[in-house]
Amino acid sequence: MNTSQDLYDLLESHWPAIAHGLAAVWSEGLSVEEVARQLGADPAGATRVTLADLPVGFEGEDMPGDHDGILLIGEFGAWTLTLQIQWADTAEQWALESLSAGGGRAIGVSWHGGSGYRIFYAQDGEVAADSPMTMIPAVLSPFADGLPTEPDWDVPGAYGSPIAQMISTCLVVIGRVTGQEISRQWLEEQHTRYLIRRS
Repeated sequence: MNTSQDLYDLLESHWPAIAHGLAAVWSEGLSVEEVARQLGADPAGATRVTLADLPVGFEGEDMPGDHDGILLIGEFGAWTLTLQIQWADTAEQWALESLSAGGGRAIGVSWHGGSGYRIFYAQDGEVAADSPMTMIPAVLSPFADGLPTEPDWDVPGAYGSPIAQMISTCLVVIGRVTGQEISRQWLEEQHTRYLIRRS
């Protein structure tokens, strides 16, 4: 896959509310369980679901509160991918530092409510880049060869969305770092849902 807004469209086809916000972080060399532990997720309620089913199937006391984080964590080659649809714990500095500690790497994107579009990269417990998606940070520029460096805000609506194209560009960069792009197969497979409880 590749340019334009294909990867954004792929995500949206499995998560229609994508415009409202999403955090996606790839962690190198960690298991699903270890990522969940480092993020403070509750292992007791772990459930296998697809992205499309991430917000459904909760009953009674299992129902997440408005301030609880909802995560989908799954293996992604030598990496582990975490998607978060409520809040963005996985994209916070402490989380990136923890997920990349001990010589590892963590890379991802996040946005919320139509704003705050960020791309970030951490290595060996330190955040090396955290910047607006409007410009690929220098540490990731070797992975952006041939990609648009800035969104085309004048693109006619009939030819796509500059925000979707900007997010897709960042996802292509991430795919080059991790060795594979997010795929339809990954999105359609079941992974493990966790909650980060705050109450």
